Amino acid sequence: MVNVERQATAVVRDETALDIFRHQWELYRKFLEHDHLENAGAYAELHRFLVENQTHPFAFVDLACGDASGIVAPLEGTAIAHYRGIDLAPPALELARYNLEALPCAVELDEADFVQAMRTGSEPTDVVWISLSLHHLTTPDKRALMREIHGRLSPNGALLIYEPTSRDGEHRAAYLDRFEETGRRNWTALSPTEFQEAMRHVRTCDLPETVSDWQALGREAGFARVAELYKAPGDLFRMFSYRA
Repeated sequence: MVNVERQATAVVRDETALDIFRHQWELYRKFLEHDHLENAGAYAELHRFLVENQTHPFAFVDLACGDASGIVAPLEGTAIAHYRGIDLAPPALELARYNLEALPCAVELDEADFVQAMRTGSEPTDVVWISLSLHHLTTPDKRALMREIHGRLSPNGALLIYEPTSRDGEHRAAYLDRFEETGRRNWTALSPTEFQEAMRHVRTCDLPETVSDWQALGREAGFARVAELYKAPGDLFRMFSYRA
């Protein structure tokens, strides 16, 4: 039985805003269900990492957790003792509350900006996970957040990320063009309108780092061990671990 220690209680009263959220969330769910963002391999690698490296009961923080539907399977069968999910969207957190009932641990859900939450919190944690959200920050802001996380981790803790990653020497414009070419070829579940909406978001919001830059950011944030754990088949996303 999941013990929900704290959960978001804010209510979205603006129906227009709620409709926008529902539409965007349905599109994102379509990406997940058809693995268009190649999350499945990253989740499998996350599970392997946790089983092999977190053998004692551990606390897990999920930044920009959304509805948490994808994270349940990677956490099952691990030594997780406490889950904390952080997201700004109350409807997503409400869905997460139900999805996380499958976990045999205490669950805490916070309606908050994940950057601010890492900056103001003080309690240590063992594992911090962020997927497809860190890339919305500028390079200096990524570095600053990673430093905050480094300061919050237990001695054997780890930060794990799965994010858009350009090839070394590849500029953002070239990466985005390659992203769009891949989408046109492989995102068969999307309608033309959905595809255009997705690409509008990518071209406006996505700030990928190169492989070398993701590694350098970790070292600059204070992490001594940085490793690439997973390269998505389409070579658009990669997963990295950062450890003391």
